[in-house]
Amino acid sequence: MDRLLHGSAFWAWRFGATLAQRLPSWVTYPAAVIGGEMAYLFWIGRRQIAKQNFAIVLSLPAGDREVARVARRSFRNFAKYLVEIMRFPRLDTEDFARLVTIDARSWSYFRAAHDHGRGLIFVSMHFGNFEIGGARIADEMPLNVIADELENQRLMDLLVANRAHKNVKLLPPEGAVRQVLQALRRNEMVGLMMDLGPRAKELDNVEVMFIGERTAFPTIAANLARVSGAPIVVAAVTRERDNTFRGVALPPIFVERTKQAAHDIEHTTQAIVHGLEQLVRLDPDQWYIFRPMWTRPEGTV
Repeated sequence: MDRLLHGSAFWAWRFGATLAQRLPSWVTYPAAVIGGEMAYLFWIGRRQIAKQNFAIVLSLPAGDREVARVARRSFRNFAKYLVEIMRFPRLDTEDFARLVTIDARSWSYFRAAHDHGRGLIFVSMHFGNFEIGGARIADEMPLNVIADELENQRLMDLLVANRAHKNVKLLPPEGAVRQVLQALRRNEMVGLMMDLGPRAKELDNVEVMFIGERTAFPTIAANLARVSGAPIVVAAVTRERDNTFRGVALPPIFVERTKQAAHDIEHTTQAIVHGLEQLVRLDPDQWYIFRPMWTRPEGTV
């Protein structure tokens, strides 16, 4: 049964990608919006989780109409993102430069961190279009991304191959630390997603303040920075109204290494999360957060 399901998912993705690559954007984007609306209406469990998360972001009750509006737009934006990932193999360097505008200040943060000579740890979240943004900056410095393995190995292999020729290398979690440290020694960039929700509890993690409440975040970025001396850059790529993107990077974070390793890691992780919080507050509907990010007592909203 698993083999049948995985095979069906693989060929469904291939079929969808073929359509996305051949049809004009004035067809695919409205179709994506409709798909996002359908997902919002019928994917009840994920809709409820999204609304609970956005209620915290907006400091409103989960049943508030503004919370529902932001959650609905998040589903729509996520559907657009899926269409863009299907188109990804057909995009080239010129397309990425056309689609993603990065302001001079953000570029200066990336280049200053890269000029440090110890690699660069690029930290983001499931926000905007992190894939296109990563490919945009990978044109200047190779990007290595630690990504969860999909159970569907054929689909995973396809997605890995699609990114490899964009100067983006996907690394499975198993054995990734050694490869990541090697990449940093080559002065390459390492990309990490921080908004793991419950998955963070399965990894080395620490609880820090995020949008006014404590929740767990993985410590891998802080640990890598402490060991390697590489600076951390918090960045994201935000969708504009015309479905182009704006890349934003924050000033590099350097680990102040002391004899108290646990303190260093917690302090650095909190600094990272503070940067991510700034990005989320500006454009909450760009965040694709369909897993719980905060744990609240049962019965609270």
